Amino acid sequence: MTKRCIIVGAGEYFGIPFELRKDDFIIAADGGYEILKKEHIVPDLCVGDFDSMHVDGVKGSTGPVKDLDIFSDAEKADYLNHLEHRIVDDVPFRVIDPVKNDPDMLACVRIGIQEGCDEFHLLGGTGNRIDHSIANLQILAFLSRQGMHGYLYNARQIITAITNESVQFGPEHHGYFSALSFSDECHGVTETGFKYIIHDVTLNNLMPTGLSNEFVGTNSEICVKTGTLLLIYDQPML
Repeated sequence: MTKRCIIVGAGEYFGIPFELRKDDFIIAADGGYEILKKEHIVPDLCVGDFDSMHVDGVKGSTGPVKDLDIFSDAEKADYLNHLEHRIVDDVPFRVIDPVKNDPDMLACVRIGIQEGCDEFHLLGGTGNRIDHSIANLQILAFLSRQGMHGYLYNARQIITAITNESVQFGPEHHGYFSALSFSDECHGVTETGFKYIIHDVTLNNLMPTGLSNEFVGTNSEICVKTGTLLLIYDQPML
């Protein structure tokens, strides 16, 4: 059974579209803490440099100006072992230096992985900052390539990524379905049970081929033999 990590950021928030479980690991990413407080949800952890919300006595600080190679820790993310730990409102906080390579959302994902989570649901991860939204798409691909699954939510749609695998959908799914290549190329892409059927084709990330297929109320499946695909689909009608 997968262990879920629920991460709430400071972007546009449309509620939690599923039932929370007792064993869910809930993280507030920076200003997402204020959203959770309004929802009367107490997170297990709050992580960020706190540039998007004010908490008395909590602020990421870079100290004096310094010569910093922000890419030097990109793979190891050793900075996670040196975060300031605080307690605010009985909630553990981990404060990140704002001069960093990882956005707060990725820091939360890395911590979730350390906690043994392998399924990630990112809420409040889209909105006015399109660069942050694109970064969250990269996080989905990052998780997929490690054999994990991440889901990013907006008002009506879910976005996820798959790598060298297949995904099945039940007949409860309706609306649009898009599969866009995140890799330079995705080979062996097959879609069955949708309005438009394709078999063993190659998609690339320079052309939006794969946009706006449709569910037709039957079981459906998408498969990619080699590469990472972004899947965008309407939330199911339960």
